[in-house]
Order: sequence, then C-alpha cells, then structure tokens
Amino acid sequence: MGEGLPHAAPRAPARTGRAPAGDVRVGDEVAGYLVHEWHDGAPLTTDAADVAEWVGATLASLHRLPAAGPPEGRPHPVSEWREWLDEAPNDFTDAVRAYLPDIAEAGRIAVETADLTPVATHRDVKPDNVLRTAAGPLLVDWDGAGPDRAEWEITRAALYFSHLGEDQAAFTTVLDAYEAAGGHRPPASPTAFAGLLRTYLGGAAWMVWRALGHRPVTPAERAAAHTHALELLADLRTSLTNLPTWTSRLR
Repeated sequence: MGEGLPHAAPRAPARTGRAPAGDVRVGDEVAGYLVHEWHDGAPLTTDAADVAEWVGATLASLHRLPAAGPPEGRPHPVSEWREWLDEAPNDFTDAVRAYLPDIAEAGRIAVETADLTPVATHRDVKPDNVLRTAAGPLLVDWDGAGPDRAEWEITRAALYFSHLGEDQAAFTTVLDAYEAAGGHRPPASPTAFAGLLRTYLGGAAWMVWRALGHRPVTPAERAAAHTHALELLADLRTSLTNLPTWTSRLR
C-alpha cells in the first residue's frame, strides 16, 4: 500500500525465503515479528509541527488509492457496557460507569457515516510512526493498514500533530496541505472527528475487558488495564468537550 511513498518495506529474513517475518527467542519463548528494511533516522521530537505540511500532502496521496470498502465494526452500545460492568460491581466499574453518558454520546456520533469517503490507508498516522531521516520524514508501522474514512484519518492526524488541537497553526497546516495536494476538506461537523472517538471507545472497551479478566493477562497487566481504561475514557470526555472548537476550525 505504501508504494510510491517513503516507507520501510517488508523484507524476508535472510536465507529463509519465507514471508517477511522472523522468529526471536525471549527466554524460553519464541515470538514472531514482521521484518522491514532498515532506515537510519530518529524519532520526531516532542514538537512535530514542522512536518505538518508533509503529513497533509502524504495523506492526500494515500487517499487517492483505490478504496477498500468501509471500515469494519461499530462501537459497542451502552447496553453492552452496562452488562460488562454489572458482572463485577467494584470501585473500578463504578468509575467506568460514570463515563456511560460520554460513551453514549460518542457512540451516536461515531455511527454517522453518511457522505464520508471510504479509503484504503495507513490508519495510524501520528508522530510515533514518523521517522526523521536524511531524505525526509518516513512513515512506518504499516501493519494496521486497511479501510478507513478519509475525513476521520485527516482530522486524527491534524489533532495528533498539533498536540490535540492546542497548536492551531499546525492543525490548520495539515488541513491546508491536504487540500493543496488534492484532498477534500472534511465537513464542519462532529462526524468528521468520529474516527478519534472510535479509537478511544475501542481502546477503552479492550482495556475494560482485560481489567475484568475477559482476556488472558497477568495480574500486572490487569492492574495496568484499570488505569489505561480510565485514561482513555477521560480522553474521550475531553474530546467531546473540544468538539465544538475543533469543528469550527473546519469551516
């Protein structure tokens, strides 16, 4: 999918001739990892605004690829969240329950997909996945590439590369560069940001399952899931509060 764009292409391990994956022994266990070609570079600094124009132009190029159909799945309804929480009443589930109104509001926005554009794309364009090289920025971690909505991906990227909208100039630069390179500006509607809301909803649901023991995890991982779930839900609430401001910047 990244053909024509700077990226780290998958490579088959030496002497195996197999698919681009390699086995690494860690203690008594062997784990498989995807293998990609090496690029010398460094991660972006905490200030990633200087690549904002590149981000917009890169996503415009990606969004010209043939679409792969709409993204799969829908956010879990609040009724399912209540079922999970009712199974184990405790301080953690009480804390999660306090976010149910936010989950319901985000869920309503996240299922409105009319007039949004399906694309085949990277789906996780953020500073963590950009490597600064001598030849320019390099987009890495294509393992999750697949179907998305163009409007969701460009607004997520604009937020991620502007400290969640705090740097208004960087936010605007991403969108302006996207338009200049042929992308269509997202509509000034909360639905344009539904991709970010889905990210928080899906991540929080996964962490709640882990915290409640619905997934095989160690005690330490289960404890960490309590913290991560509440952090994601707090981010969801903050995003809902910021939606009117973010939406106004799309006009």
